Amino acid sequence: MIPIQLLRQVCIFEGLTDSQLEKISSLCREEIHVAGALVCREGDPAEQFYILREGKVALEMGVRLWPEHKIREMTIETLNSGEPFALSALAESAVLTMSARAVDRCRVLALDGADLQHLMDIDHHMGHQIGQGLANLIASRLRDTRLKLTDLLGQSQVALEQTPEESTAIRRIQYGINFRWIAIAGVVLMTLVANLAFGIRFPTLPVFASAAVIALYNVAFWRYTERLESEEPTNVISKVRRYVWVQSAADLVAMTAIIHFTGGVENPLFLYYVFHVILASIILPYRFAYLLATLAVGLFTAMVCLEYFQIIPHVHLEGLVPPDLYLRTPYVLAVLFFSATTLYISTYLTTAIAGELRKRQRETVALRDRLLLEAEELQRANEELVTLDRLKTYFLAMASHDLKTPLAAVQSYLQVMLGGFVGELADQHRHMLERSSIRIQELFDLINRFLDLAQIEKGKLVEEMEMISMENVLTSCVEDIEVLATDKSQDLRADIPPDLPMIYGSAHHLKQVVTNLLSNSVKFTPEEGTITLLAREVDDHIEVAVVDTGVGIAPEDLPHIFEQFYRGKGGATAKGTGLGLSIVKRIVEAHQGEIWAESPYADGQSGAKFVFTLPKGQPAGIKVFGD
Repeated sequence: MIPIQLLRQVCIFEGLTDSQLEKISSLCREEIHVAGALVCREGDPAEQFYILREGKVALEMGVRLWPEHKIREMTIETLNSGEPFALSALAESAVLTMSARAVDRCRVLALDGADLQHLMDIDHHMGHQIGQGLANLIASRLRDTRLKLTDLLGQSQVALEQTPEESTAIRRIQYGINFRWIAIAGVVLMTLVANLAFGIRFPTLPVFASAAVIALYNVAFWRYTERLESEEPTNVISKVRRYVWVQSAADLVAMTAIIHFTGGVENPLFLYYVFHVILASIILPYRFAYLLATLAVGLFTAMVCLEYFQIIPHVHLEGLVPPDLYLRTPYVLAVLFFSATTLYISTYLTTAIAGELRKRQRETVALRDRLLLEAEELQRANEELVTLDRLKTYFLAMASHDLKTPLAAVQSYLQVMLGGFVGELADQHRHMLERSSIRIQELFDLINRFLDLAQIEKGKLVEEMEMISMENVLTSCVEDIEVLATDKSQDLRADIPPDLPMIYGSAHHLKQVVTNLLSNSVKFTPEEGTITLLAREVDDHIEVAVVDTGVGIAPEDLPHIFEQFYRGKGGATAKGTGLGLSIVKRIVEAHQGEIWAESPYADGQSGAKFVFTLPKGQPAGIKVFGD
């Protein structure tokens, strides 16, 4: 039987009693799957419910991003030990909604979904607990699925999405169809107004017939546009340009027919040619735009010439212009010249502006694609950094155990020998062992500093913070360092006001800060020197200073003393690992404080002065994880 301790770790079984878990355990059987094997497949009957016992399992889903595209397998989530999958077996679903693939060799617990549902039905408390756990788990999986789909759509956007140029072109086709309906209504309305209101006589039947023809091919264009919008974005621009040219050519022919039946060159309606040319030039490339302008000039010129030479009958606009105006050569030539130049100039201006806009659109799309790709690369780099950070934490944890344990053993042996428990030692041997013990202690200190850095970077320091007395911290530090100062005949002084206000911080780490500064002063101050610890309340913070009369800090080293692993060339920074002051700075900054150094700190005096400040009370910038 599967141990119930294992089932108790499964999220959906939380809150169940031992007897209930034993009933579930009796239904379990164990399966082993090799790396890459499918534990269950999307679309198969949802009969088995699984719990991962060892290894890793990837949940996969087939995704079709666009119609008629191939289904793409996408990993939604990677499960670790204790996580359930194939949840559809506990619902009314007939098939599984996700596949599960073994990432490496794994062991799973398999349960018959119907048997587990039967247990849930007869034990309502169990059913309620498992149902609540399933709801929470499914909600979490849905959030992961949404995020994965969002990422996948962002990555596929570059290749599958319509570009702004393509979508704009299709949208302008739809505008043209809408304007054509307006034009048809305008032709009918102007014809009726001209005949009935102004008494301008011309045959209306051919005009209405031309409007009906325009309406028929506009319906055909509208149906084709709907089909074009649903197609995959493959060669959309070339299709749209051919489509626009055909529409524009049909409009020019229909417009020429309407102008012929409404007075020909006598009708100022020929000015509307320019609208068709401008609209087409926005979408069409230079060559096709000029070709369309030439078609407009050719159609209008051919109609005017055919009427001028009386090859086709001329329709006179009675009541508007003289009856022989279409035969007056200067007028006809002037209309042809200015209409042709207007069309070509409009084409030139429109294509130049539209071409520049299309260029900017392509540059914008290229920039967007590059940003998407760079964002994906940054995401991968961030994941690698997170992995490296975890490896660093693991390494430091390993160092604390695998390095400190043998060092502790060596140190204990040295202490046994130095204590005379294995016999008397010669002075030379004792000296060598004492130096070895000191070096091992330095290794202990170095390892502890590495661990301190890791803990500070992970934010563990904040979790230890509480309201503390800075007076007690400083007094304790002085007592600890007093022995070292006495050994070097140094004068250790302390000026700590008894009424220092409480602060919010970690007593252990603040004691580490003060002890480090005091021990440095003892180390770099000669015998008979003076070391002073000062504390005072300044406005909204407490200021603490450590002043000594030692060798001081070289001017070129002063800006760098708080950097990691920095060891200066002279003065007090010439010795040590270069980590102590870096850790001190990080601890102070974690308390929302500041720290700096001065050397020399007064004219005509040697030595160094380290000052740090801490805010009184609890700063707003510190988050208390326990609240």
